[in-house]
Amino acid sequence: MAHQQARRTSRVWLPAIVFAIFAAVVLARLVQVQILEHDRYAEEARSELFASDTVFERRGAILDRNGFLLAMSTDTWDLYVASRVWDDPAVAREASEAISKATGHDATYLRTVVHESGLVDVLVARDVPYDAGKALLEANVPGLIGLPNTVRVHPAGNLASSVIGIIGAENTGLTGVEAWYDAILLGIPGRVIFERDTTGSPIPYGETFTTDAVPGPDIVLTIDRRMQVSAERLLKRAIEKHEATRGSIIIMDPRNGEILALATHPRLDFSSLDLSNPEHVKLLRNSAVSDVYEPGSVMKVITAAAAIDAELITPETTYEDTGIAFVYGTPIFNWNNGVYGEQTMTGVLQQSINTGAVFMMEKLGVGLFHEYLDAFGFGKTTGIDLSGEAAGIVRRPTDRDWSPVDAAAQSFGQAISVTPIQVVTALAAAINGGQLIEPRLVKATITRDGTRHEIPANVVGQPISAETSASIREMLGSVVDPGWYHPAKPRLYTAGGKSGTANIPIDASYGDAQIVSFAGFAPVDEPRVLILIKLDENADLATGTEAAGPVFATLVDEVLGYLGVVPDVEQVAAR
Repeated sequence: MAHQQARRTSRVWLPAIVFAIFAAVVLARLVQVQILEHDRYAEEARSELFASDTVFERRGAILDRNGFLLAMSTDTWDLYVASRVWDDPAVAREASEAISKATGHDATYLRTVVHESGLVDVLVARDVPYDAGKALLEANVPGLIGLPNTVRVHPAGNLASSVIGIIGAENTGLTGVEAWYDAILLGIPGRVIFERDTTGSPIPYGETFTTDAVPGPDIVLTIDRRMQVSAERLLKRAIEKHEATRGSIIIMDPRNGEILALATHPRLDFSSLDLSNPEHVKLLRNSAVSDVYEPGSVMKVITAAAAIDAELITPETTYEDTGIAFVYGTPIFNWNNGVYGEQTMTGVLQQSINTGAVFMMEKLGVGLFHEYLDAFGFGKTTGIDLSGEAAGIVRRPTDRDWSPVDAAAQSFGQAISVTPIQVVTALAAAINGGQLIEPRLVKATITRDGTRHEIPANVVGQPISAETSASIREMLGSVVDPGWYHPAKPRLYTAGGKSGTANIPIDASYGDAQIVSFAGFAPVDEPRVLILIKLDENADLATGTEAAGPVFATLVDEVLGYLGVVPDVEQVAAR
C-alpha cells in the first residue's frame, strides 16, 4: 500500500523560525557581553565586588605672620556600627553601653539609631577624641568600626575667627580663609579600594588597594596676632562706649597690601556656633568685605587726590566758601551748616567742607572724576582672598535715574556705596606713592618638608603719581595736626587721616542713624600702617572724629611701638 508523504505546514515552520530568531538573539547578546563589551561588564561586576573610601591627610594649619598657630587639625575617630552584629539584643546592649561610656551618647539612643537606620554600617559618633576612640577599638567592642578623621581646633580661641572661617563635616572649608584656600589646605585626597561581601561589609583579608593622600601645606597669614588682639579689644570697647550696633577695624601695611589685622564685631564664636540660628549664620559673612556703606567725608581724600593729580588744583588753591553750593539749582550745604570763608584745599580737608569737595569735583568734571574713581578701584572687587566680597555701587550718568547732583554728592562720600576693604585699598594708593595694590590675607605657604613659598604683592594700577601722593600725605598730616587739638593725634608719632560721618540712606532720603569712621596712617613721611575704624549706628551720634579718632590714635601708638618704630622726637617734646 502506498504511503502519502506528510506536508510541511506553518505549524512546523513558525516555531522553528521563532526558535531560530531567539537563538540568534541569545548568541548576539553573548557576543556583545563576552566579546564586544567585555571590559565594561567586567568593570561593573568588579564594582559590585569592590567598594572605595576617600581618605584625607591632616588638613594644613593656619598660622599668623610670626608662626603662631591659629587653626590646626587633631586626629579623631568617626565610629560606625555594623548593624547586623547588633541584631542580638544582648550584644547590642553590651556594646552600646561601652560606646556610651566613652562618648557620652545615650546607650538607648545608640541602639535605636542603629536598628532604625536600615544601613549596613551606621555612623554613631563623629570626631571622638583619638585616645578614647582607640581604647574602644582595642577593646573589640562588638560591631564597632573606627575610621580615622580630624577635627579643627583653634589654639587662640576666637581670635580672627571671621577671617579664619569654618570647615564642614567633610573637612572642606565653608567660609573665610578656610574656604578661599580650601584646595591648598586640603591637600590631595587618597583612595582605599577594598573587597566586600554581598552585604557590603569588607571581607577580612580580602584584596585592598591604597592610594596615599598628600597632606596640605600650612598657610601663613599676613595677620599679626598681637595687632589683631589690639584691634579686637579696642573695637569692642568703642562699640560699647558709643552704643554702636557693630563695627570693623582694618590695619594694612600700605607698602604691600598685607592686612595686619582685620577685626569685626560681633564676631564668629567657634565654640557656640549654631547654623540653625539665622543670627549666627550672619556672622559667617565678613562684614569688612561684604557690607557696603556710604563712606562720608573720607571720600574727600580721593577727590582731592584726583584734582591734584590732574593738575587742576594744588594744596594751596583757594576758594570762597559761602556755606552753600548750587548744583543745577540744588543746594548743597556743609555738614554742620558752617561758613568758612576763604579756604585752601588743605583747609577743605581740615574743616571737612562739603562745598570745597564739590568745588574740586567741578574742576575735574563728571567724566574725569569717574575715571579716577575707577582707577582707585571703586565699583569693583579688590581681589582680597576672602569669599563674599561686594563690588559696591557707583552711580553713573548712564544709570536710568542719574542726576548731576549725584557726582557732587560722591565728592564728599554720598551717592556711592563702598566696602571697608575698598576704602583701605584706595587710601593706601593715595599715600604709598600712588600704587593700587591688591589686598591680601595670606603671606606664604609652607609644605610638610619645610619649604616656604612667599606670595608676592600684586600691583594692579597707578591711579595717581608719586608726587600727588606726597602732597596728599602732607595735607592729611595737617588734618590730624592742624595746630589745635585733634582727637586722632597719636601721642608718640606723626600721623595723617580723615574722618567720615554719614547718615544711613532710607528710601530716597536719610535717617538719623549714621555710620562713623576714621581712616589714617602713620608715620606721615614713611607710612608703616594704614588703619580704618568704622562704627555702625552709634547711639550717641558722636562724629567720626569724636568716636573713631581716639581709637586710631591709641592703635597707632600701640602698633608702631610693637613694630619698633622710633617715636617722633618733636611729637614727644610737644606733648
